[in-house]
Amino acid sequence: MKLTPEHRGGHLLNLDLTPMVDVVFLLIVFFMTTAQFARLTRTEVELPEQQGEKEVEETTGLVINVTRLGGIIVDQREVSFRELLGMVNAEIRKASGDAANVQLWIRADQSAPTSVVNDIALGVTDLGVRSWRLATEAPSPGSAGGAS
Repeated sequence: MKLTPEHRGGHLLNLDLTPMVDVVFLLIVFFMTTAQFARLTRTEVELPEQQGEKEVEETTGLVINVTRLGGIIVDQREVSFRELLGMVNAEIRKASGDAANVQLWIRADQSAPTSVVNDIALGVTDLGVRSWRLATEAPSPGSAGGAS
């Protein structure tokens, strides 16, 4: 009776998991960093309470924030209307010149002048962008918010 296994020219499999662990850590760092960048595009604004789409993620595109006083903020920097249109033009160029593929997110404070939001809508429409999203906040339970 033999207690040792026979080796018939086979090789023992030796797995080194170090590269896999390195890749996992790199992915964790990458996703944590990109999550921080997504948060930076948001300016503190009081969004209007309206029913909207559930959990739409602002992953790509240009996020335009309109403050209570009517200021336009993009990437934590206040910009003029003309600069905003230049940024939208840059997004159109990134989308290979197809304005239909440009994603715009407008986050307007509920007390912001509607004329600013209207000017933005008309300006981007003149550039060929026909679709954009207006951010809202879901009504809190028990409030009278929403469409009547």
